[in-house]
Amino acid sequence: MTQNGVRMENVWNVDYGAPVTPIGLALVNNVFDAWITANLASVMHSSVKYDQLVATDISVANGAQDLKVPTTTQGAGVAGEAAGNAAFVASLRTLNTGRNFRGRTYVAGMNQSSLINAQNVSTATAAAYNVVFVNLVNALSTAGYALCVLSRYLNNALRVVGVLTEVISVITNTKIDSQQRRTAN
Repeated sequence: MTQNGVRMENVWNVDYGAPVTPIGLALVNNVFDAWITANLASVMHSSVKYDQLVATDISVANGAQDLKVPTTTQGAGVAGEAAGNAAFVASLRTLNTGRNFRGRTYVAGMNQSSLINAQNVSTATAAAYNVVFVNLVNALSTAGYALCVLSRYLNNALRVVGVLTEVISVITNTKIDSQQRRTAN
Protein backbone atom coordinates (compact mmCIF):
# COMPACT_ATOMS: atom_id res chain seq x y z
CA MET A 1 0.00 0.00 0.00
CA THR A 2 0.98 3.63 -0.28
CA GLN A 3 -0.02 6.77 1.53
CA ASN A 4 0.68 10.07 -0.20
CA GLY A 5 3.34 8.35 -2.32
CA VAL A 6 5.13 6.66 0.61
CA ARG A 7 5.25 2.87 0.33
CA MET A 8 4.07 0.87 3.34
CA GLU A 9 3.91 -2.86 3.87
CA ASN A 10 2.48 -5.23 6.44
CA VAL A 11 3.70 -8.82 6.59
CA TRP A 12 1.66 -11.58 8.18
CA ASN A 13 2.63 -15.23 8.52
CA VAL A 14 0.04 -17.91 7.90
CA ASP A 15 0.22 -21.64 8.61
CA TYR A 16 -1.37 -23.12 5.55
CA GLY A 17 -1.64 -26.58 7.16
CA ALA A 18 -0.71 -28.48 3.97
CA PRO A 19 1.92 -28.50 1.25
CA VAL A 20 1.83 -25.04 -0.31
CA THR A 21 0.47 -24.77 -3.84
CA PRO A 22 -0.19 -21.77 -6.10
CA ILE A 23 -3.93 -22.41 -5.74
CA GLY A 24 -3.56 -22.45 -1.95
CA LEU A 25 -1.68 -19.16 -1.98
CA ALA A 26 -4.52 -17.64 -4.03
CA LEU A 27 -7.02 -18.90 -1.45
CA VAL A 28 -5.05 -17.28 1.39
CA ASN A 29 -4.93 -14.03 -0.59
CA ASN A 30 -8.72 -14.25 -1.02
CA VAL A 31 -9.15 -14.38 2.78
CA PHE A 32 -6.98 -11.27 3.21
CA ASP A 33 -8.79 -9.50 0.38
CA ALA A 34 -12.20 -10.12 1.97
CA TRP A 35 -10.85 -9.05 5.38
CA ILE A 36 -9.46 -5.78 4.01
CA THR A 37 -12.82 -4.99 2.41
CA ALA A 38 -14.94 -5.97 5.42
CA ASN A 39 -12.64 -4.80 8.23
CA LEU A 40 -9.28 -3.14 7.70
CA ALA A 41 -10.41 -0.43 5.27
CA SER A 42 -12.87 0.86 7.86
CA VAL A 43 -10.07 1.92 10.25
CA MET A 44 -7.73 3.41 7.63
CA HIS A 45 -7.82 6.85 6.03
CA SER A 46 -8.76 7.19 2.36
CA SER A 47 -5.24 8.49 1.61
CA VAL A 48 -4.08 4.86 1.99
CA LYS A 49 -4.17 3.10 -1.37
CA TYR A 50 -4.06 -0.70 -1.44
CA ASP A 51 -1.78 -1.69 -4.32
CA GLN A 52 -1.49 -5.44 -4.12
CA LEU A 53 -1.61 -8.53 -1.97
CA VAL A 54 1.34 -10.90 -2.22
CA ALA A 55 1.19 -14.42 -0.80
CA THR A 56 4.61 -16.10 -0.85
CA ASP A 57 5.69 -19.63 0.02
CA ILE A 58 8.70 -19.06 2.28
CA SER A 59 9.12 -22.74 3.14
CA VAL A 60 11.46 -23.16 0.14
CA ALA A 61 13.95 -20.99 -1.67
CA ASN A 62 12.34 -19.16 -4.59
CA GLY A 63 8.87 -20.28 -3.45
CA ALA A 64 5.72 -19.67 -5.44
CA GLN A 65 3.81 -16.40 -5.16
CA ASP A 66 0.27 -15.27 -5.77
CA LEU A 67 -0.24 -11.60 -6.64
CA LYS A 68 -3.69 -10.09 -6.33
CA VAL A 69 -5.10 -6.64 -6.91
CA PRO A 70 -7.27 -5.90 -3.86
CA THR A 71 -11.02 -5.54 -4.34
CA THR A 72 -11.01 -2.49 -2.07
CA THR A 73 -8.53 0.07 -3.32
CA GLN A 74 -8.33 2.50 -0.38
CA GLY A 75 -9.20 3.15 3.23
CA ALA A 76 -12.63 4.49 4.13
CA GLY A 77 -11.84 7.35 6.54
CA VAL A 78 -12.23 10.92 5.29
CA ALA A 79 -12.00 13.12 8.41
CA GLY A 80 -8.32 14.07 8.12
CA GLU A 81 -5.25 11.86 8.25
CA ALA A 82 -2.79 11.42 11.10
CA ALA A 83 0.97 11.71 10.52
CA GLY A 84 2.35 9.09 8.14
CA ASN A 85 4.60 7.54 10.79
CA ALA A 86 1.81 7.37 13.39
CA ALA A 87 0.75 3.77 13.79
CA PHE A 88 -1.71 1.80 15.80
CA VAL A 89 -0.20 -1.44 17.08
CA ALA A 90 -2.01 -4.73 17.44
CA SER A 91 -0.05 -7.17 19.59
CA LEU A 92 -0.39 -10.78 18.44
CA ARG A 93 -0.13 -13.34 21.24
CA THR A 94 0.48 -17.08 21.20
CA LEU A 95 0.27 -19.72 23.93
CA ASN A 96 4.03 -19.40 24.54
CA THR A 97 5.83 -16.67 26.44
CA GLY A 98 8.92 -14.74 25.42
CA ARG A 99 9.90 -12.43 22.59
CA ASN A 100 10.11 -15.29 20.09
CA PHE A 101 6.38 -15.87 20.46
CA ARG A 102 4.99 -12.34 20.33
CA GLY A 103 4.13 -10.46 17.18
CA ARG A 104 3.14 -6.91 16.35
CA THR A 105 1.36 -5.31 13.45
CA TYR A 106 1.84 -1.59 12.86
CA VAL A 107 -1.28 -0.23 11.17
CA ALA A 108 -0.67 2.96 9.23
CA GLY A 109 -3.15 5.42 7.81
CA MET A 110 -4.88 6.42 11.01
CA ASN A 111 -7.80 8.82 10.90
CA GLN A 112 -7.27 12.14 12.70
CA SER A 113 -10.75 11.75 14.21
CA SER A 114 -9.63 8.66 16.14
CA LEU A 115 -6.99 10.60 18.10
CA ILE A 116 -7.82 12.10 21.47
CA ASN A 117 -4.38 13.75 21.76
CA ALA A 118 -0.89 13.43 20.28
CA GLN A 119 -0.18 10.19 22.13
CA ASN A 120 -3.49 8.32 22.29
CA VAL A 121 -6.49 7.12 20.34
CA SER A 122 -9.91 6.79 21.94
CA THR A 123 -10.85 3.60 23.74
CA ALA A 124 -13.54 3.05 21.09
CA THR A 125 -10.87 3.20 18.38
CA ALA A 126 -8.64 0.74 20.24
CA ALA A 127 -11.60 -1.61 20.61
CA ALA A 128 -12.43 -1.26 16.89
CA TYR A 129 -8.86 -2.17 15.90
CA ASN A 130 -9.00 -5.16 18.23
CA VAL A 131 -12.16 -6.40 16.50
CA VAL A 132 -10.51 -5.92 13.09
CA PHE A 133 -7.61 -8.21 14.02
CA VAL A 134 -9.71 -10.76 15.89
CA ASN A 135 -11.78 -10.95 12.70
CA LEU A 136 -8.60 -11.70 10.73
CA VAL A 137 -7.68 -14.53 13.10
CA ASN A 138 -11.23 -15.90 12.83
CA ALA A 139 -11.44 -15.55 9.03
CA LEU A 140 -8.19 -17.46 8.57
CA SER A 141 -9.29 -20.11 11.05
CA THR A 142 -12.65 -20.53 9.28
CA ALA A 143 -10.74 -21.09 6.02
CA GLY A 144 -8.57 -23.74 7.69
CA TYR A 145 -5.47 -21.58 8.19
CA ALA A 146 -3.81 -19.98 11.21
CA LEU A 147 -2.35 -16.52 11.66
CA CYS A 148 1.09 -17.07 13.20
CA VAL A 149 4.15 -15.44 14.68
CA LEU A 150 7.35 -16.48 12.90
CA SER A 151 10.55 -16.57 14.94
CA ARG A 152 13.66 -16.60 12.75
CA TYR A 153 16.22 -15.79 15.46
CA LEU A 154 17.21 -17.24 18.84
CA ASN A 155 19.74 -15.40 21.02
CA ASN A 156 20.59 -13.07 18.10
CA ALA A 157 21.49 -16.02 15.87
CA LEU A 158 19.56 -17.04 12.76
CA ARG A 159 17.66 -20.27 13.33
CA VAL A 160 18.24 -23.11 10.86
CA VAL A 161 14.46 -23.57 10.72
CA GLY A 162 12.05 -20.84 11.76
CA VAL A 163 9.46 -21.52 14.46
CA LEU A 164 5.84 -20.79 13.49
CA THR A 165 3.42 -20.37 16.41
CA GLU A 166 -0.33 -19.81 16.11
CA VAL A 167 -1.83 -16.52 17.28
CA ILE A 168 -4.55 -17.12 19.86
CA SER A 169 -5.35 -13.56 20.95
CA VAL A 170 -4.94 -9.91 20.02
CA ILE A 171 -4.16 -7.17 22.50
CA THR A 172 -4.57 -3.46 21.79
CA ASN A 173 -4.25 -0.29 23.84
CA THR A 174 -4.78 3.41 23.24
CA LYS A 175 -1.11 4.35 22.73
CA ILE A 176 -0.01 5.67 19.34
CA ASP A 177 3.28 4.22 18.15
CA SER A 178 5.65 5.37 15.43
CA GLN A 179 7.21 3.60 12.50
CA GLN A 180 10.08 5.72 11.22
CA ARG A 181 10.23 3.93 7.84
CA ARG A 182 6.85 5.45 7.02
CA THR A 183 7.97 9.05 6.98
CA ALA A 184 8.46 10.81 3.66
CA ASN A 185 12.15 11.58 4.45
